[in-house]
Amino acid sequence: MSDIALGVIVLSPVLVTFFLKSNAALGFLVLCLGFVLSTSVIGDLKQLLSETNLSVTESTLGLIMLVAPLALTLMISKGSYKRGIKRWLQVLAGLCVGGLLALSLGPILAHSTQFDITESEFWATLQDIQSVVIGLGAILSLSLVWLGALKQKSKKH
Repeated sequence: MSDIALGVIVLSPVLVTFFLKSNAALGFLVLCLGFVLSTSVIGDLKQLLSETNLSVTESTLGLIMLVAPLALTLMISKGSYKRGIKRWLQVLAGLCVGGLLALSLGPILAHSTQFDITESEFWATLQDIQSVVIGLGAILSLSLVWLGALKQKSKKH
């Protein structure tokens, strides 16, 4: 069952990217930002929320900080490309987004729920290729964002 859940986490960004033609490159960068925020400021944010009488666990905050900005970015950027090589590069970036999302959510879900995806056989494989997922995702994302910015500049006269 944990293999299925892990597969859903990894493939969801790919499917959203493919069917909505969303910008997975921006999604990868937003997910990186969400990860940094969820590891750096989560304690302060939890304290702030507790002072305003909102009781939220760190796991819930981490989950929200990772998934909400990513989902919003993929929805807002729908239709950002049409076809060709960029579409397939975006789908490949979407696969990297899914891998990074799974790697980021694994420890959170292991601590917060009884459903532990880190017990999956696919989890060990995903951890083994972690460097490839992050490196390829970063290179693809930056390249696609930079190429998009260059294309926009060249259209202006």
